[in-house]
Amino acid sequence: MQAWKQRQAVQIGRNIRDRRKELGLTQGDLAKELFSVQSISLIERGKLKVSPEILSRLAERLQCSVDDLLVMHDLQEDWLDELLELVLRRKSNNQIPEATEAAHTLYTEALARNAHRYLLESTYHLCLLYNAGGKFNVSTEWGRETLRLHAEDPAHLQPDRVLDVYTAMGNNHYRLGHVWDSYDLLREAERLIDAQQDTSVQAGQLYYHLAILNQLLRKWEGCIWYCERSLPIFELHDMVINIGRTQMMLGNAYMNQARYDKAHWHLERSIRILSQTSDVGSLGRCYHNLGELEVRMEQYDKARKCYVRSIKLKRQVKDHDGVQNSMRALAKVLLHEGKLEEARHYLDEALKAALEKDNSLNLAHTWRQLGDLALVEARTEEFLFYYNKAIELYERLGCSTELAETAEKLGEFYLEKGRGPSAIPYLQKALRNYRKLLHHS
Repeated sequence: MQAWKQRQAVQIGRNIRDRRKELGLTQGDLAKELFSVQSISLIERGKLKVSPEILSRLAERLQCSVDDLLVMHDLQEDWLDELLELVLRRKSNNQIPEATEAAHTLYTEALARNAHRYLLESTYHLCLLYNAGGKFNVSTEWGRETLRLHAEDPAHLQPDRVLDVYTAMGNNHYRLGHVWDSYDLLREAERLIDAQQDTSVQAGQLYYHLAILNQLLRKWEGCIWYCERSLPIFELHDMVINIGRTQMMLGNAYMNQARYDKAHWHLERSIRILSQTSDVGSLGRCYHNLGELEVRMEQYDKARKCYVRSIKLKRQVKDHDGVQNSMRALAKVLLHEGKLEEARHYLDEALKAALEKDNSLNLAHTWRQLGDLALVEARTEEFLFYYNKAIELYERLGCSTELAETAEKLGEFYLEKGRGPSAIPYLQKALRNYRKLLHHS
């Protein structure tokens, strides 16, 4: 209600200004012997409240009635437009909490007036804002509401907005560890794109996110296929950073197919492209991937240099998760070279960071690697402790691949020790998860 009163003040100010200009009067003429020119300026902008007495005096000077100055035009859409502009302005300034608050106000006002367009706008922005703010479940709820509103009015469907929402919801599921839910949701969005032969930025981003999920699920042909679908769209729109990132993902996919020459070409190309941009974080990740490729090609000295470079770049942009990932990779190289103390130093640092950030996935990866180190050092109890902790977390997070690999190694360890009954539940767990991966492939 207070907001609506403010809109009334703005409209009265506009009426005064329009009438003054019709008569050819200046603000000074209107303010004479009443108050300052600055006060008239504030009144005309709706920034200063006008009493009934003052309004009567102004009406006399403007040769009209008080009622003429109180005429309210259709302010409903103006007010909602201003709220939407406020959301967009705050969002562009990266004021996420403030933009979210304004979007909630817009939703409430639109709901009260049954303004369908602004309901769509508010729910759409709330979905994206909560995603940006890390509140993934809330973001998904607003995304579902946006899709519901679009379904009510298919004649005015906005495909780019729908794709944005699907992508945000898919990202929400992914960030919450619900990988298959994310994949299924984005495949649903893909059918929408294919039906329209869409080459928009949103379509490119959707293919890119599907490539990421295929990479995560180790479906390398699928990853390559989606990369090759997104790349021409990014080139069409001159999206240099996205081109560099997609080249990196292609390199990673080819590496995992043991097609090392193609992998090296794409990763080197990605580094050249990203080095010319401000995307230091992606450049750091690309050096990490190149390090992994050098490991597979048994170029351990080159790999170590790539990982050190990656850690340095990631620290510049405070990519804490990425730093931990590269430290674990560097520790693996050091472990291979027999530098156990150096390896433990990096793993302890990664463990500390994972605990501080309460990152379950990084914690599981680090426990698994600490288990590998303990096994090399013949500390059996420590190995069993870390591997069981990692399995417990992988199971909770739904990481089928890592869970299968870790359970399989622990089962094989028990078999080698002649402890068949202890091995069986771990090997069964590994088999179940490998089957799950085959089922979804």
